[in-house]
Amino acid sequence: MKWFKRYAIGCLIWLALGGAVDAYKHPGGETRMGAIVVVAAAWPIVTAVVVGGAVGDIVRDIKQGKFNTDGTGNS
Repeated sequence: MKWFKRYAIGCLIWLALGGAVDAYKHPGGETRMGAIVVVAAAWPIVTAVVVGGAVGDIVRDIKQGKFNTDGTGNS
């Protein structure tokens, strides 16, 4: 994985977690609107990147013959 992709994924994860921590620090009180917007915008992107990356890795391994299609993982 290239360094820029790692950096971008790290920033997206930090946005989601940072907004969640901000909301956690104000229980029963006023959650900042910025935290709500950041979490609402960041979590679908983080989820898509993580799931897409996992599926892409599996497909690449299958195409390279490193993974059997029967799910055993044995060559």
